[in-house]
Amino acid sequence: MREFDLAYPVVCVFGPIDTGKTTLVDCIKYALGLPVAWREVPEKRLKMVTLFVRIEGMRIGLRRSLVADTRSIELLDGVGGQVEEILDVEAQEDSDRRIVGEVLLDLLGLAEMFAPPSAVALLGAGARLTFEQLYAMCYLTQDLVDGSESVRGKANTAESYRTIVELLLGLTDGPMRVLTARKDELTRTLSELRRRAGTIGEFLTGSAADLEAELARCQGEERDALWSLEEFKGRMRAATAHADPLRRRVQELEQVLERCRRAVADAEHALVRERRQVQRLTEQRHHGPRPLSPCPVCTADLSVRPVPAGDCPLCLSELDSDGLARALQAAQAALAAAEQHAVERAKALGEAQTAWEQARAELDARTREDISPLAAQIELLAAAHATARTRTTMLERELDPHRRLAELYRAVQTAKEELKGVREEVRTRKNLLAGRRVTLGEFEEHFAGLIDAVGLPNAPGARINHSSLLPQVRAGNLTKVGHGVRTAINVVYRMAFLSYALVTGVTDLPSLLIIDSPRKNVGFGQDDQELIGRLYAHFLDHIAGVRSGATRTRPHQIIIVDNDLPKLPKRLLDQMHTIELSREDLLVP
Repeated sequence: MREFDLAYPVVCVFGPIDTGKTTLVDCIKYALGLPVAWREVPEKRLKMVTLFVRIEGMRIGLRRSLVADTRSIELLDGVGGQVEEILDVEAQEDSDRRIVGEVLLDLLGLAEMFAPPSAVALLGAGARLTFEQLYAMCYLTQDLVDGSESVRGKANTAESYRTIVELLLGLTDGPMRVLTARKDELTRTLSELRRRAGTIGEFLTGSAADLEAELARCQGEERDALWSLEEFKGRMRAATAHADPLRRRVQELEQVLERCRRAVADAEHALVRERRQVQRLTEQRHHGPRPLSPCPVCTADLSVRPVPAGDCPLCLSELDSDGLARALQAAQAALAAAEQHAVERAKALGEAQTAWEQARAELDARTREDISPLAAQIELLAAAHATARTRTTMLERELDPHRRLAELYRAVQTAKEELKGVREEVRTRKNLLAGRRVTLGEFEEHFAGLIDAVGLPNAPGARINHSSLLPQVRAGNLTKVGHGVRTAINVVYRMAFLSYALVTGVTDLPSLLIIDSPRKNVGFGQDDQELIGRLYAHFLDHIAGVRSGATRTRPHQIIIVDNDLPKLPKRLLDQMHTIELSREDLLVP
């Protein structure tokens, strides 16, 4: 485990390449919950980072793992080091834990300024500035030291960077942010509403008033047709209910008629059966029994077998002529009874048929006289209602774009009135902030003074771009000058924020500045080394002068990481706390 004490106003960590200097400042960044692209640091060599910081006089600890749960950070008690709370690095779904960046902004007193609740409610997450965007102003990495426009930091867009600088310099405030955001939103909304209104208006023909009048007339016709239709449906229901007893009577007689038909059919079948029986017995009496062949058991031919007269052709037993006569007599009696039964069933069927026909005729007459006219009228009224409804629907569809256009015109007027009010509030707020505009001029003068004191070669005319609030030179952006001069301008630009905060003491500018490898980026020529020496010397002298001349020094810290130190007088070296790393004493063994 390695432990470093960085609790000094100015700290310089120096050593050869690949000794862990950038890893040290990356550890600070990582413990604060920010993303880090580690430079070849294996997990077996660096497993945990613990950072103790002092914010507004309060000491807290932050501990984050590189091998376990990397999405959370332990908030430690600054005295005993006990875990007080678990914080999330980023917002997690279904998690009620606080976000480390939001906690740090709250501790710095910047939460309301960076993310006013009214702005967040108005514009959603897009209105929220993050701790990562603020920290980009405190950490000038190796690739940004020699940058141009990217000196604002990868976490920031041009808009977010300008907003942060304006907030920290007091050129704007939370209410102004809300008003400006609302003004921009209303301007976009008004433009979109006007575009949509123009698009709809191009395709509209005819008068909306005429269409509204026609629609009202058709709606009246539709209501009248519906009222008449419902009236006749009610009369139809009444007429149908009045005919229900007749309908039930017809149904009952149909059931009786069907039973009679089945009974007649059964009687006819029985009559046919009895007639066949009488015919068979009569033939046997007069002509004797018919020969039987083949044998019902073995199928042998029995037609040539001699059968004595009066014997049974099957069993050759003697037939009883008296018994045959009695059987014929019984069959004839049964036939007479069947004929009588068939006559009775036919008579009952005729009576049922007559009763059913009478009931059916009565029902048909009732239907013809009462129900059919109502049904025909209902059909006509239904057709009239459908026609009116179709016409109403067509008119409503035709009127819909007219109505939408009217709604858009009302929305445009509402947006215009609100935009007018917001613009008036913006002007009022600008007047209140107008006195702070001098701050930008003062900051420019402060930056120019630092640049002049460093003595840049060829006097490139470094100044602040009022649009981007980034440094530029007389010839344009920083790509117009060499690497050494560009690096010096970027370093002085970042130093100017800390220096200005210490000089004025009235802004919310960060009091922390980390600069990674300024000397390496300036160059190794004689002129380059003299330039970096002047940069170090002037900055140390300036910071020391600010501290000695102030009655109350604002807490601050500068951490410089470099390959080695320029040649500096002992009085300047004594103003820094130095930590030297070497090949034999690496940060991460």
